[in-house]
Amino acid sequence: MKKLILAIFLCIFLLTSCVWDKDAAIFLSTEPAFSNSQTVFKQRQKIYYALVSKEPIESEKLRLQVLRIDKISPAYKVEFAYGMDMNRGAQKQYVTDYFTLHKAGTYFIRIFSFDNLEVPLAETEFTVEGL
Repeated sequence: MKKLILAIFLCIFLLTSCVWDKDAAIFLSTEPAFSNSQTVFKQRQKIYYALVSKEPIESEKLRLQVLRIDKISPAYKVEFAYGMDMNRGAQKQYVTDYFTLHKAGTYFIRIFSFDNLEVPLAETEFTVEGL
């Protein structure tokens, strides 16, 4: 299954000819097979993520943070929405899992290596819509 997911990622990169200027990227989907990456989800829907890295991730432990950003107020308000520490697993170039959010809004997901908790390996923005 994990080899299938990696093959799908490689196909996406080759077919879309995307410019990937960072060492790692986070892809989001409603399906664990990642047929496409998306940025809009519904409340209480499983959000599958995949961290894919050009170089092997050497750290055994990673930290995932999901922050909710309130863009309506005069000064942006940021609140912690979800977080977890996880083991990288046997694969050194990708990590996959899922989470669920219960509040609509704009979110920011970041994944850090425990070797450097100040600079994320990758980050991306997405939206959760109300039911």
